[in-house]
Amino acid sequence: MVTACSETDSPPSQTSDAGDTASDPDGGTPVDAGATAQFSSPDWSQQIIYFLMLDRFANGDPSNDDQGQGEYDPTSNAHFNGGDLQGVIDRLDYIQGLGATAVWITPPVANQWWDPVVSFGGYHGYWARNHKAVDEHFGDLQTYKALADALHERGMYLIQDIVPNHVGNFFYYEDENAYDPNDVTAGFRLNQATVPTTRPEQSPFDQNDVNNPDHRAAAIYHWTPSVRDFNIQEQEFNYQLSNLDDVNTENPVVVEALKDSFTYWIEEVGVDGFRVDTAKFIPHEFWREFIHGEDGVNAVAARTGRMDFLSFGEVFELSAPFERTGEIKATSFLGTPTAPELGAVIQFPLHGEIDEVFGLGAPTAQMTYRLNTFMTDFPNPYTTPTFIDNHDMDRFISKGNPQALQQAIAFLMTIPGIPMIYYGTEQLFSEAREAMFGGGFNAPEEDRFDDQSEMYAFIRAVSDLRKANPSFRQGTVTLIGDNASGPGLFAYRRRVNGDDVLVVFNTADEPILVSDLDTGLAAGAELEVLLSGPTIGGQAPSLIPAVREDGRAFIELPSRGFLVARPNGNVEPVPPPAATIVVTTDVSGQTFSDDIVLTGTVTPASTSLVVVTDALVERGAPIAVNADGTWTATVSIDRFPIGRSPHTVQIYAPDAAVASPAQAFETDVVFDGVVVAVPDPLDDDHGPTGDYQYPAADGTFGRELDIESVTVEAGGASMRVRMLMRQMKYIWLQSNGFDHVSFTLFFDVPGQTGLTVLPQLDATAPNDFQWNFMNVVSLDESTMHVTTNADADNRGDTRPAAAPDIDTDLPRRTVTFTYDRNELGIGSWDGVKVYVLTWDIDGITNRYRPLAPDGSDPWAFVGPAGGPKIMDDVDPITIPAQ
Repeated sequence: MVTACSETDSPPSQTSDAGDTASDPDGGTPVDAGATAQFSSPDWSQQIIYFLMLDRFANGDPSNDDQGQGEYDPTSNAHFNGGDLQGVIDRLDYIQGLGATAVWITPPVANQWWDPVVSFGGYHGYWARNHKAVDEHFGDLQTYKALADALHERGMYLIQDIVPNHVGNFFYYEDENAYDPNDVTAGFRLNQATVPTTRPEQSPFDQNDVNNPDHRAAAIYHWTPSVRDFNIQEQEFNYQLSNLDDVNTENPVVVEALKDSFTYWIEEVGVDGFRVDTAKFIPHEFWREFIHGEDGVNAVAARTGRMDFLSFGEVFELSAPFERTGEIKATSFLGTPTAPELGAVIQFPLHGEIDEVFGLGAPTAQMTYRLNTFMTDFPNPYTTPTFIDNHDMDRFISKGNPQALQQAIAFLMTIPGIPMIYYGTEQLFSEAREAMFGGGFNAPEEDRFDDQSEMYAFIRAVSDLRKANPSFRQGTVTLIGDNASGPGLFAYRRRVNGDDVLVVFNTADEPILVSDLDTGLAAGAELEVLLSGPTIGGQAPSLIPAVREDGRAFIELPSRGFLVARPNGNVEPVPPPAATIVVTTDVSGQTFSDDIVLTGTVTPASTSLVVVTDALVERGAPIAVNADGTWTATVSIDRFPIGRSPHTVQIYAPDAAVASPAQAFETDVVFDGVVVAVPDPLDDDHGPTGDYQYPAADGTFGRELDIESVTVEAGGASMRVRMLMRQMKYIWLQSNGFDHVSFTLFFDVPGQTGLTVLPQLDATAPNDFQWNFMNVVSLDESTMHVTTNADADNRGDTRPAAAPDIDTDLPRRTVTFTYDRNELGIGSWDGVKVYVLTWDIDGITNRYRPLAPDGSDPWAFVGPAGGPKIMDDVDPITIPAQ
């Protein structure tokens, strides 16, 4: 599906009042050189943001690491590690060298350091105890001012993360299921063991005891338990998010306190923008007053010269393919022209599609829809923050590979929006919150600020490209090529002031044929390549696309290849084709459930031909050409997945570099295979030794790891593995539709040598089983691994396009995984063995949860130290011959 956004030669008007232009990406200037906080706003559409977690980025002052409350452990993800504001100052050359023009830091405010209820620390900054003080671990007010000054001296900008929705966990309800809104004192408990204080230090947020009549009457908080159903708006707006005390933002006293708390940082330090945490959990009326009201954020910012202060909110909503529910909800928090709210919202639906298309090999037509929706649904896409990685999700590289990540970055830097790079992406970090500095969480003894690394150099190059070309920062977007059936071609044209730039990707892990790409350029136009890749572990395109008759480009793109090119002004005559292919069978628009037969002619008759489906040239089948140039080609229906799906077919002459026009058709493949159903006993979710226990943690684990049955359906190109579970939960609203369980599926392919070690599970495979593919599925992850570089500690290289489609049905307690043998590179399902097990993966570290013998870690499973990380499993299932 390819549609075009409205295309004109002039870009949309920008909203900046700072007088910046597209040729001046630095923008702001000091309003009063003698005042720390005085600085004008930039044109935000010109910026590139570097997002860092203070505690994990750089340790510039070791003297503030340990505050003596048991909150510090640099080897632990749950504790403070030692990063601080001085560390950011010390590493500004590194950040600016990457191409960033603005720095977004996690909240620097005074936090709850340790919460014994969940055995976790507030190192991340989102559990405030005082909104108007710098946390002792991060430095002091003067250091924060010094950071702002250092950035402004470089022409860079400071963005502070703020949290108006909640504070730390200073109270909670003991039995949330017994909560009675008519008696909010019942089951209420103060968190008396939290450090360094047992309640917020700042007024009025220190009025947090519902059993105190004065506190209850002040109504600074919603006296509520944690959200149990995110689909109920009353809970979404007024209940606690994971036991974090929900502030009553409908209370005028609270609104004024929050205005005062956060505008303080604009006036006192010189903050240039806010990222607003958990914005969707606060009613719309609050944003109108907090941002736009008297003494609100915009008014105070304007007094410091910041006439276009950007407050962009976290509205974590994804959209299913070819739907826009996430965009509708996210943009609702922008308000209307007469009742404005947030200045921008982070582009989460686009983030989700980046994961799916570039990371997991979904049809690129999904991105065509998503990018078109971005341009139509967002009032100003040019000042909408876009991202790949952040601190709350598995990193892209954990499900993709470096080549896919380079594509995602190139995409982010060549579309509208404010691109954001999360710290560590440039060093290929695999965990969301690992430390950049030596000795920190998941870090070696040495710092990792390597400005010579391949990914750092690539991001610097593509950042420079974005800054040098106004077409990427403004201008129009026209989608000109995609693939409805799977990974492959994705292409678009950027235009501003009559200048065109083409961006072309191959998201498949194999070469593709690009023969019908309508560039919109003159026939014979010569192209200049501005960027090509991948530059890490792959092959960049070695040829420049030829623009042929009707302005259509022709090229074979290598696996994961991409290029950015523009016309250089020269136009050459288009040579006649070396061969002429005529297809006499028209299959366009038809639906097939049996083999597809094509006929035609080729001149000269000595031309070698292959039939290519979905542009995947290496899967092309040779065609026998008769002496008179006639030919017949058959496409087997067995190569297509079960159900209805779109495809293309064309005849290709590789030596002559000529192809017939692609014909689009559909297949409707009826399942005609084998079904193997294996029941599994209930109550056997206690590990191999029978005495494992679920994590105690926050009390939300039930029996989500107990398998009731596994059904395998294999036929044609598809295999479905359906898990029936004893219980299923969906609390965190992650992309796979379930949580509190991870599934690991291993596949043993006949005739292939495999491994018996089960990576990261402290286990070995059952007898007579050697795995060749390992699929890890958790709440927002699905990665397919091969045995290359796999061992006891490493899952092995990824094959993104081979990850399955996932269908979760909570009412029926089922999760179904659908695999395509073409993506696995196997010819038949006959004799393949499937081994399935359950455990759980920590959503922050992306690691299997540990197994501890004493229950001292509430987030760990309880069981023998070093035991297999297997809560329940089913003996290997062998698929019989069909």
